[in-house]
Amino acid sequence: MKILPIIIALFLIYGCQPIVTETIIMDCQPMLYPDYSDVTIPYNIAPVNFSTIAYDSLQRIEVEVKMPDGSIREFHGDKYIDFSISNWREIAEKTRGNKIEIAVVEYKNKKKYVYKPFTINIANEPIDSYLCYRLITPGYRIYSQMGIYCRNLTTFEQTTVVDNHLINSNCVNCHSFWKADADHASLHVRGDLGSTVLKNGNDIKICRAINDNLGLNCVYPYWHPSGKYIAYSQNNTVQSFHCGSPNRVEVYDLESRVVVYDIANNMLLTSPQLNANKTFTSEPSFSPDGRSLYYITADTVDMNRYTTEVRYDICRIGFDDASGNFDGKVDTLVKVSSDSLTTAFPRPSYDGKYLLYTQFNYGQFGIWHTEADLWMLNLTTNERYPLTKANSPVAADSYHSWSQNSRWIVFESRRDDGFFTRAYIAYINNDGKAEKAFLLPQQDPAFNRSLMFSFNVPEFATKEFKFNKGVLEKDLKSGKKLQFNY
Repeated sequence: MKILPIIIALFLIYGCQPIVTETIIMDCQPMLYPDYSDVTIPYNIAPVNFSTIAYDSLQRIEVEVKMPDGSIREFHGDKYIDFSISNWREIAEKTRGNKIEIAVVEYKNKKKYVYKPFTINIANEPIDSYLCYRLITPGYRIYSQMGIYCRNLTTFEQTTVVDNHLINSNCVNCHSFWKADADHASLHVRGDLGSTVLKNGNDIKICRAINDNLGLNCVYPYWHPSGKYIAYSQNNTVQSFHCGSPNRVEVYDLESRVVVYDIANNMLLTSPQLNANKTFTSEPSFSPDGRSLYYITADTVDMNRYTTEVRYDICRIGFDDASGNFDGKVDTLVKVSSDSLTTAFPRPSYDGKYLLYTQFNYGQFGIWHTEADLWMLNLTTNERYPLTKANSPVAADSYHSWSQNSRWIVFESRRDDGFFTRAYIAYINNDGKAEKAFLLPQQDPAFNRSLMFSFNVPEFATKEFKFNKGVLEKDLKSGKKLQFNY
């Protein structure tokens, strides 16, 4: 009677093995999806489940994970390798500061393919626990379905922060946190409920920036390290479309200025250097010490006629957080306009060593520019260089943010298919250079192939970003708004 359970167990183990008529030893590494070969990942991130580009035709996939001590862990799956969170955490914790070696075997069309192993480096430095982003269909004028979501990076759990169906299908965008603390956040709503939403713990304020003299809302927020100020730009943004160009759409400003919101005094502050008729200024960010404001600036042109001729440089102006005054002295940190290039989104590392930005051919909205790449400025040496290992040679790499320990960046990239943006993460090494970027892990690697939404404005957070959705809906629809003063 004991023989039957043994037979059943053996059948379960070996009965699902595909029939193999030929074994082929490959003289190369497997072509993975996502491509996790030779990447550097944080030890606390969710399992990097993967398949190969043969996902649809796979009958089985097997891997051997060789640990630094020489021990072997074996895993298998039908279409992809699905590490359990507990197994992966044990592997990652034991490999911190070292690397694992992974050997892959594919079964397809009754053939067994044995590949050369690849490695994954496990960094000692953790990544922030959460990532917040907007998921939006890649359309141009209609935003009937979108939302802001919060992903736990240590697991695969994603929660909805706000779905725009809650608020009459208005556009939600431009979420930003005070030093990655999602309890202190700024959020923009565009449409008939257009507002700036400020979150302070459980307190929600619905604000209005537009007045009779300045008919522009506050977007592209960045918090001062003290938490007392938020820098915004005010932009009159329009779109145009290309014929016969790989850059499908052009987004540009007809006017723009930079302002700083004094939270305690409910006052928007600016200066002549940030608000002049002869210049566009946009996309501000504060230095980690709070004494400088970075922004991009360009000479104004008739954007309806000379869109391809506007080019932005990166400047810095002094800021006194005690008084809220600007010192009026402007330093040009990155001047590429003379080389017929432009920059966007200067973002300093939290340790104050580097300034990360996007560089491309013209304009200030690189998300649709195939030539857009990430660049770094060393704020000590003034050396500028591209993040070659992280950049895609064929598609746009654009909006980006830093982790709190300044060792990880997240950015959006169109490298997968040229159409949808996906969230990619890269490690910044001791030399300020980026290692090879990797796609945000998902439980099923095919997730990103079937998702019909783009990841937009990925921002790290140290805690979950959440609203009381009922209060947010009620307050937005009430029409009662705090008027920003100027």
